[in-house]
Amino acid sequence: MTGDRARGVQLYALAVALLVAGAVWWVRAAPHADADPRVAGWQDVVTRLVPDATPQVQADTLVLPPGRTARREAAVAGGTFTLTMVCAGQGQVRVRLSTSGNDTGRAVPCADRPDPVTLSVALAHEFFMLMTAETDSSAVFRWRLTQAVA
Repeated sequence: MTGDRARGVQLYALAVALLVAGAVWWVRAAPHADADPRVAGWQDVVTRLVPDATPQVQADTLVLPPGRTARREAAVAGGTFTLTMVCAGQGQVRVRLSTSGNDTGRAVPCADRPDPVTLSVALAHEFFMLMTAETDSSAVFRWRLTQAVA
């Protein structure tokens, strides 16, 4: 019976070790709260400056950590579109509007009180945008794509 009891203790110890390891992994894998308290205020600013519009093709607000890149795509009918962008924070967000690898877009400056940037873009059937944060801290970037009025 001593051997069975030793194996039972080992089995329970292994189960506890796995439970502890799983709990540690679960806590460490959880998303961390944004450390910059200005992010919530910046989200309000960019949403106010570039609100949803009717009709719009697509719009999004992103919190971009330093050096992070985000990609957005949308199927569109051909035509001319207006792309409105704004960035709250510090630094800039580099925007590329094609997959050619060239810097075909522009830098959208980030500020506590930002000014929206508007571009007119001609699209055949797909909208593609790559955004890269060139910042020292998180930035809030909002964009909206609308069909241009003739």
